[in-house]
Amino acid sequence: MVNNMTNTHKESPVRSIAKSIIGFPKAYVSLSLLMLIALLTALPQLYKDTRSDAFLAKDNPALVYKDKVKALFGLSDPIVIAVTNTSKNGVFNPASLKLVNWLSEEISSLDNINSDRVTSLATENNITGSEEGMAVDPFFDDLPDTQEKADLVWAGVSDFPLYMGNLVAKDKQATLIVAELLDEAQVEDTYQKILSLIEKAPQSASDKIYVAGEGAIAGYLGSYIDADAQRLNPLAGIVITIIILFAFRRASPGILSNVIIAASVLMTLAIMALNDVPFFVITNALPVILIGISVADSIHVYSHYFELQAKHPEQEKSELLIQTLEAMWRPITLTTLTTIAGFLGLYFAAYMPPFKYFGLYTAIGVAIAWIYSLVFLPAALAIIKPSASKQMVSLSKSNKVDIFARVMMTMGRVTLNKPKITIGIFSFIIISGLFAASHLTVNEDRIETFHHDEALYKADKAINEHFNGTNTLDVVIETNKAEALFKPENLAKMEALQTFALSLENVQGATSIVDYLKQMNRSLNGNKPSAYVIPDDADLISQYFLLYSASGDPTDFEEEIDYDYRNALVRVRMDSARYQQDKVVVEETQKYLDYVFNTGDMKATLSGRVNVDYHWLDTLLGTQYKSILFSLFFVWIIVCISLRSLYGGSLAVIPVLLGCLSVYAFMGAVGITLAVGTSMTAAIALGIGVDFSIHTLDRIKLLIKEEGFEPEAALRQLYPSTGRALLFSFFAVFIGFGILGLSYVPPLSKLGMLVAFSVLISFVSSMTVLPALIKHLKPAFLGYPKKCQHCAALEAIKQP
Repeated sequence: MVNNMTNTHKESPVRSIAKSIIGFPKAYVSLSLLMLIALLTALPQLYKDTRSDAFLAKDNPALVYKDKVKALFGLSDPIVIAVTNTSKNGVFNPASLKLVNWLSEEISSLDNINSDRVTSLATENNITGSEEGMAVDPFFDDLPDTQEKADLVWAGVSDFPLYMGNLVAKDKQATLIVAELLDEAQVEDTYQKILSLIEKAPQSASDKIYVAGEGAIAGYLGSYIDADAQRLNPLAGIVITIIILFAFRRASPGILSNVIIAASVLMTLAIMALNDVPFFVITNALPVILIGISVADSIHVYSHYFELQAKHPEQEKSELLIQTLEAMWRPITLTTLTTIAGFLGLYFAAYMPPFKYFGLYTAIGVAIAWIYSLVFLPAALAIIKPSASKQMVSLSKSNKVDIFARVMMTMGRVTLNKPKITIGIFSFIIISGLFAASHLTVNEDRIETFHHDEALYKADKAINEHFNGTNTLDVVIETNKAEALFKPENLAKMEALQTFALSLENVQGATSIVDYLKQMNRSLNGNKPSAYVIPDDADLISQYFLLYSASGDPTDFEEEIDYDYRNALVRVRMDSARYQQDKVVVEETQKYLDYVFNTGDMKATLSGRVNVDYHWLDTLLGTQYKSILFSLFFVWIIVCISLRSLYGGSLAVIPVLLGCLSVYAFMGAVGITLAVGTSMTAAIALGIGVDFSIHTLDRIKLLIKEEGFEPEAALRQLYPSTGRALLFSFFAVFIGFGILGLSYVPPLSKLGMLVAFSVLISFVSSMTVLPALIKHLKPAFLGYPKKCQHCAALEAIKQP
């Protein structure tokens, strides 16, 4: 009776759960597959959001005001089409003008294009003087069929300063067609339709057509990241499968690992779809990351299971599987929790929705991989019952090890023989990394999302070379009275604002209703250059607008001024979208508004694409450091609780700190700045890299406390067994991120390479500096004898 009670008491909850899984394997495998299939039905609901606006919360003031400006002036992020011709007459020849007219008409007819907001030579008007007063006429009514008529078009355009550099290149070799969108959510489809139009456009041999602008970027990103994912994800899966096959010389581990990969990746994306969370640009990194992470746990299960088989061939495989779960559930659960903690650090620290969702749903994917590794995998192994490879059995019988274990044993021998040198080398990395981290800067340009060989990238560069720029900073002018903008003094303040903006570096153009008024004034004063000024009488200005409406369309100024002349827009054009350039222009313009402009009845507020991008990028550096601190704190707490030691938690995070700081040192050395991709590096590396140190500490503690090894022997025993498994786990994660480094999306490519480098340092330091520190410090929580303060004194007294 006592014996039965004792046996019942000895069976742990973990063993009971393991026996249930191994005892009913088909039920657990079926349930796992049904869950996967059920969630897959939600995948078609997943949609993409490639807008820059997606990086700001919907209630962000910059975004709210941008939407207000869109409602007021009808402005959206346009698709910009450039027609270039480097011949003597540039685009001002009959064939090129015919092409511009054809494109303008065809683009205007597209469903998602605001036909009233297509701006080109074919739609814009010239303002000239006439016998009746003011003439507002198209630059051409009928298509010019001779070069002489085309020259007249150039003469009219070149005499209208507003259009030079904004609509037409100053060297007349290029012109723009700017198309405003009705619904930015449909931009991807609209962009593809414009590309289809261009393929059948009636262009001559010397004409070239480029498509760019923020609308084009958002439109192309969807298909761009799709193509990238379709190339990278299978490649990552194939390479990692090869690693597993090579490690265990069995097909079943490779097949089962791919089921875990599918569950982790596809179920995560399906959960995103069910929660109406879109697929952002940076989400493209999520599947590749999960592919690498999700196989790490299974590698440890395979290693322990096959190692037990090789050592104990006489035991039942079901019993060996139970023992494997008993031994591996704790380190696998702990590493899962720390990896989740790393990604949740990104979730809690980030302000931008794509970053928050990336952290949250990657953490969910890691949790799914953990469940399938501890439930589906052992159940499937219980059905398949694979045997350890002949090589592994042979090596076990002869007490020999393979080349991978020998490599790890060599690393251990060098480390344990020279612990102080090892610690010194990594101390230098810490100092270098801290110095580099203090000098990190943020710099990002959305066009750099694309590979430099992409047509869109080349189009953006070509347009910025010919024109004042595709990047716009809008300044919204607000007054408190109708027709307040008839006052010359108010218009003069707007003109002074434009002049100030033009004094800033990278600003190539600044336009407003002021430019139209000056053109009207000159046309009604004999076209004298000296008359290109703001009229000095409010009534006269009012009459100019009245004259214009009699000859032209009164809605022509909808993008510059509202219907009751209370609010207006100044549009500043820049030839660069890099954050460091944007920062100077936005901040200096804001200072001008605060101290010079906003001093009377007029008020000006910044808006537009450049302002929105500045605001979300401005949070990047703070997010970087906050995410590191959150991730590090969560990881440290989890490890401390698990090891029941503050000392142990602190030791465990040393290798990942080394990994992160080495990345900063590398970034500083080669001049890589913080951007969308690189800003996530540290938080991701923290969560993943700590796995190596956890397995190291857990194994040493087990060898000393439970298996009775002497501390020095335990350190050496670590390398051929756990060290070998960690080596293959490292290969899987490293290659997974390395494949992300092959991405055609440069931010994701940099992210992949930097995390891979950090994981390399974390692995190496877990296998070198961590054992070296353990040997030197002899921590009691691992089983070393507790230090006694009086022992040394007592020993001295005993000496004769």
